[in-house]
Amino acid sequence: MYSCITFFQRLERSILSGNKTATIRDKSDSHYLVGQMLDACTHEDNRKMCQIEILSIEYVTFSELNRAHANAEGLPFLFMLKWIVRKIYPTSNDLFFISFRVVTIDIL
Repeated sequence: MYSCITFFQRLERSILSGNKTATIRDKSDSHYLVGQMLDACTHEDNRKMCQIEILSIEYVTFSELNRAHANAEGLPFLFMLKWIVRKIYPTSNDLFFISFRVVTIDIL
């Protein structure tokens, strides 16, 4: 069994389709390693949706977030990304941009 990284259930379709290829986390959730294989699970019920491989981890401050980060998150606009990040991490300025690829999809 692999370690698990969780995503909100509403992101499942975007992850499985390859539209979302990255996640932004704060320091408390930045312990992953490049090349690491992880089970991607839903935050709400810890259901495994797929297995991912970590491709890169980039330290980034909130002010350095840009359109490329938003696009990798599956978002069309930077302001949307910044709004979401602030909702999840209201005071964190030190963030980690974690790129991944889906390796296997779990069929229900």
